[in-house]
Amino acid sequence: MTKSLKFSHKILLAASLVVIAAFTLFTFYNDYLQRNALRLQLKENLNQTGNSTAGNIRNWLSGRILLVENLAENASSPQSTDAQNLALGQPTLIATFMSIYQGKSDGSFVTQPPDDMPADYDPRTRPWYVDAVRAGKTILTEPYLDAVTKGLIVTLATPVKSASGVSGVIGGDLSLEILVKMISSLRLHGDGYAFLVDANGRILVHPDTSLVMKTLAEVYPANTPKLSQNLSESEHAGKAQILTFAHVDGLPSVNWYVGVAMDKEIAYAALGEFRNSAIVATVIAVVLIILLLGMLLSVLMRPLNLMGRAMYDIAAGEGDLTKRLTIQSEDEFGYPHRNLGARRDRPQHPPRGDGRRRTGRCSAGGLRSSRTGDHSATARCRSMGRA
Repeated sequence: MTKSLKFSHKILLAASLVVIAAFTLFTFYNDYLQRNALRLQLKENLNQTGNSTAGNIRNWLSGRILLVENLAENASSPQSTDAQNLALGQPTLIATFMSIYQGKSDGSFVTQPPDDMPADYDPRTRPWYVDAVRAGKTILTEPYLDAVTKGLIVTLATPVKSASGVSGVIGGDLSLEILVKMISSLRLHGDGYAFLVDANGRILVHPDTSLVMKTLAEVYPANTPKLSQNLSESEHAGKAQILTFAHVDGLPSVNWYVGVAMDKEIAYAALGEFRNSAIVATVIAVVLIILLLGMLLSVLMRPLNLMGRAMYDIAAGEGDLTKRLTIQSEDEFGYPHRNLGARRDRPQHPPRGDGRRRTGRCSAGGLRSSRTGDHSATARCRSMGRA
């Protein structure tokens, strides 16, 4: 195919291929650098969002832990039932907790707001009581469904210590609806959102309520993300996502993580824009190279074209060997012109050997003709000699 192309066209083709190759290599290299830089920036932003949300959750729970612990400290001295109800019925506690209660080591139970408990209800057998006594400090239970509201709640419980040992446990129920509102209020770039999971990967809070209480392995079966601040990629609902997790520090007896998810296509949208701009720049560069180099070659190739036409005329028998060519340059294109001009400057004589052969033939022929009386042959030889 390239044999039929003109030399100038081959140069244009080669230059275009070089430009395309250079821009392609530059695009891939810059894409690699841009992707790494964007990934680091994305990790920093998502981690910052996760840590900030984890800090808000920690602060929210820490304030409620202090309320329960202060109440347990005040209840360490002997109190009457009325005094206990009065302490538990403080407006701050009622406004903060769904219910606040105290179970004693003798099996008695007091709660605010008041509630009718079964006659055989024994607080000492309840998980919140048993776990608090065993831990000897404040605990936070794993979320569970409330029988009345059907929503997820957690219980804060702390032991009431006296001189004789543990005299009871103060507990308070908290609805996770506050955390749902807190997490849902986050505004992430694009289609991003935050959610809350426990150490086992069970989802506690999520904008999609149908995923609550499911595990990460169920939501992301193909590539289950790890509970780490490193970026991980997975797919959910047909969309590729980038995820990272931030640990909620300072919580008693539980390990919670704030997960932050973002649509991968939106996160790396800047790379797509860069690739498109690189393609446009490559096309523009190739067009400009072809135009500029084409005009330059038309000027540079003019001496070669003139020489080519002259050589074609000579080969066709129509060339004027006495016509001189104007040498316009001293470069590689002018060199063949000088050689051709030097050839034209030489005198146009027949080869010497050819004349001698003709003279010899005439001498021999004339001698034979004179002997045989052929005077016409002798005359022809004489005329050739004069010529």
